[in-house]
Amino acid sequence: MLKEDGTSSLRKAIRVLKCFSEDKRRLSMTEIAQLLSLPPGTASRILNALVEENFLERDERTKLYQLGVYCLRMGKIAEVSDSLRALSLPFMEKLCDRFNETVNMYIRRGKVRVCYAQCETTSPLKRSVPLGSVFTLSAGAAARCLLAWAPMELVREVIEDIRPFTENTITEQEIFMKGLEETRHNLYSVSYAEREPGVVAVAAPIFGSPGVPCASISIAGPEIRFTKEIVAEMICALRETSLELSNILCGG
Repeated sequence: MLKEDGTSSLRKAIRVLKCFSEDKRRLSMTEIAQLLSLPPGTASRILNALVEENFLERDERTKLYQLGVYCLRMGKIAEVSDSLRALSLPFMEKLCDRFNETVNMYIRRGKVRVCYAQCETTSPLKRSVPLGSVFTLSAGAAARCLLAWAPMELVREVIEDIRPFTENTITEQEIFMKGLEETRHNLYSVSYAEREPGVVAVAAPIFGSPGVPCASISIAGPEIRFTKEIVAEMICALRETSLELSNILCGG
């Protein structure tokens, strides 16, 4: 974005964005340069780059800068993320109570998925992960529910990074792509020991806007308890939960 290399230019750009506040919604280049003790030329280059990337907007009449549409978008994403957790937990608790298995919610961050929320089973034999744990998108039911609607460029990058975690990890590109297609068609996915031996997971996507999953919700646990009949019940329950949450987030 900037001509300068390294973290220095990035830090300067971040400092420029931090100049704006409730009390300072619009600033001139001179004001920003003075606030940060930057040479006018440096301030001008940073401001131009931020305008080009839509982080800032410049009023051609007043020559003043203000936060741009991309900052607004990022704020909305953060706002939705917080509301997503509060909105989803009652649904997750209901699933956990019904099946007494751990229920997780994952969100995508680039080429990985992050454990965003969790309701644990009371069973001593369980599959749970610490909140904030990061996993690849190349294996698992929850990963497929996040990746199935992703841009093809990202899908290709994930496929290039595939490595086997277990003997059940899907590493063949054709089978991997078919799994994504089935997930899009069925609106759920099931994985059997793809990441960890003996662990089964059933997952469904949560849509924050039409055709764009903002999260995936999954039920995971030891294979010995995930019978064919139980998995079928979980699929129905997760699809119902997915529909309810997606309808709320998408405004019906």
